[in-house]
Amino acid sequence: MLRPAANLVYADAAQCICPRLALLTQARAQASRSVSGTRRVHAAPRRQSQAGWTRDQKTGFSNDLTETLGFLGTKAGTRETRIDKGNEDPRRKIQISSLRDDGTSYKIDSPQAPRNRTPRQRAPFVNFKPNSRNPNSGGPQTRGRNTHEPMGQERHEPATSAQMLQQMIPPEDDHKDAINGDIPDTSMGNPAFAKLMRRMRDLANHGEPAEVFAQAKDMAAKGYAPTLEAYSCMIQACAHPKNGARMQETAISLLAELKAEGFVPNSTIFHNLLKIFAHSPDYLSMEAVLKEMKTVYWIEPDTEGAQYILQHYLATGQIERALEMFDERRSKGEKIHYNTYMEIIKALGRVNEVEEAMRIMFEFQKEWGSLSAGLQPIAWYELLNIAASNYHIDGVSYIWRKVVQTPPANPGTSRNTLNPDDGLCLKVLNTAARHGNPKLALEVFRILTLRGVPFQEPHFAALIAAYARNGELTPAFRALTLMRNQNIQTTPTTANAIVEALTSTGSIANVDSAYATLKDFVNSSNKNEVVEITGFNAVLAACVKLGDLERALGVYTECTTLNVAPNTETFNILFAGCVECSSPPNKELAMFLANEMKEMGLRPDFVTYEELLKVSLYQQGDYEDAFVYLEEMKEVVEGGKVRPMVYEWIAARLHEKGDERFNMVVEEMKSLGYGDYVQQWEGASKTTAPTPTNI
Repeated sequence: MLRPAANLVYADAAQCICPRLALLTQARAQASRSVSGTRRVHAAPRRQSQAGWTRDQKTGFSNDLTETLGFLGTKAGTRETRIDKGNEDPRRKIQISSLRDDGTSYKIDSPQAPRNRTPRQRAPFVNFKPNSRNPNSGGPQTRGRNTHEPMGQERHEPATSAQMLQQMIPPEDDHKDAINGDIPDTSMGNPAFAKLMRRMRDLANHGEPAEVFAQAKDMAAKGYAPTLEAYSCMIQACAHPKNGARMQETAISLLAELKAEGFVPNSTIFHNLLKIFAHSPDYLSMEAVLKEMKTVYWIEPDTEGAQYILQHYLATGQIERALEMFDERRSKGEKIHYNTYMEIIKALGRVNEVEEAMRIMFEFQKEWGSLSAGLQPIAWYELLNIAASNYHIDGVSYIWRKVVQTPPANPGTSRNTLNPDDGLCLKVLNTAARHGNPKLALEVFRILTLRGVPFQEPHFAALIAAYARNGELTPAFRALTLMRNQNIQTTPTTANAIVEALTSTGSIANVDSAYATLKDFVNSSNKNEVVEITGFNAVLAACVKLGDLERALGVYTECTTLNVAPNTETFNILFAGCVECSSPPNKELAMFLANEMKEMGLRPDFVTYEELLKVSLYQQGDYEDAFVYLEEMKEVVEGGKVRPMVYEWIAARLHEKGDERFNMVVEEMKSLGYGDYVQQWEGASKTTAPTPTNI
């Protein structure tokens, strides 16, 4: 069909009187022949734009190349330069853009081209020989062409029709319309625009909002009109998880802008906004967008969107509403994401709802299957951490039995074992101590021993408490010996759990039983059954706490029998007994013990001075020695800063006695920065004294 049309046009041009029209007709015929398989010759300037051509009355064919070369579609029409008719120069009527002559630019014919040129006239298809060769080119002769080429014109010989088609279709970087100041084709049918959109989508998928916005700005500079997909890509970049909620305001502004442009937001845009709100505390904005999404555009959140809404409720502290939505989704059989489970469990842990967190964990196990999936150990870790932080013994025991086993030699080889870190192990150990579960405490010790963790005082204090609160005093005392063997120093609070266990029932029989255990240690051949001074002091403190000072002195006199040497803490316990077990405090006994302490060469600490100060302060008559101990205490305490409660004791006693030194003590408290403690004394009446604390 193409070849006859070209022949008729050329024959009609041979009879044309106007040289320019003949030149234009010849150029169009040559362009037709190049597409039909001939060697292509660049087109000469055409007389007028293609829009001005009409159907030839003689031949019945259109003079428009767009219709003649139908396979090009609308591409031929984009090759004209659009001219403002109001400012059009008559000499430029024949100025149109030529066919693309290189890979980077388009050539515009000069308006000063000679008007009286006459193209060489050739008879079409003269001496056509399919296998003849062109002597000038040395290649095969082009079908349907004369062997004589017009002067000054370049010849192109594409090897195949596919190559010719590639030459006629502009590449993806073709932005000719934008370069010429026109509005380009803003559709995926334009390869250049399609390339830009692919780039924008790729940037949006990687969560690079700055680069996406730069790409959108570049597209606008090239003359492309805004599209809904471009807005969607920008909002998607804002909603990338690594951006959190910091791009929330920008995304909402883009939503308003696209609606102002006349676009209707789709489900993808709204769900990307919900993704942003999953990390945002802005409850009002989320509710507004969700309401608009449902009531205005009739878009219901899908499963993914429901996860974002649920996560938003958790982020804003609406845990009850989140649980209602969770139960509703589960009742419908919808799958809850793994991360959503984790967020629910963490949120419940923050409000100490361990029981509810355990219920969610059971739902998680039902939905996600066995531990072989490789995901659940992390989930169990979160729940174990929450349960241990809240001292929930049932939850800790269940999870420990369920997933904590002996760590393998290579932790990466087993996905079915939870290997808790050292911090979590200490939390579990403290939980076992609080609830008197020595079995669980020993499990933690086994894990830490296999890991080679060096034990410290808090580990043994928890183990001792687990035994003592379970009523097992013998292993509790043995643990103290084990601490000494490992050169771990005890503190005054290490054996507090033993004191609590001995006094919990209020029966002195427990103290007698503990003392008997210590005597058995003396006669035992087991090297781990040695009476430690910390255990001895615990029995002594239990006697004082039960108010039996006489029994406490009796235990003290057995130091030699039990092979223990009293220390400063031993005497501090006895001084406290002099205050708490006698009214008024037994100052005579306290002075006897103080002299014995001095003879043993033991140095008093600030606790020693506090107890002796109370013994002197609460005597019925003279309490002047209390001020002596106060001054000596300042030399012992670092920086001379005595604890505020000591001044409270003295101020209360002076106010009760109407002593004029009361104001001096209050002023000294102010100078030391104890303003909060002074408030109760300012303006106090001389007849009524505030009740001192910690006496």
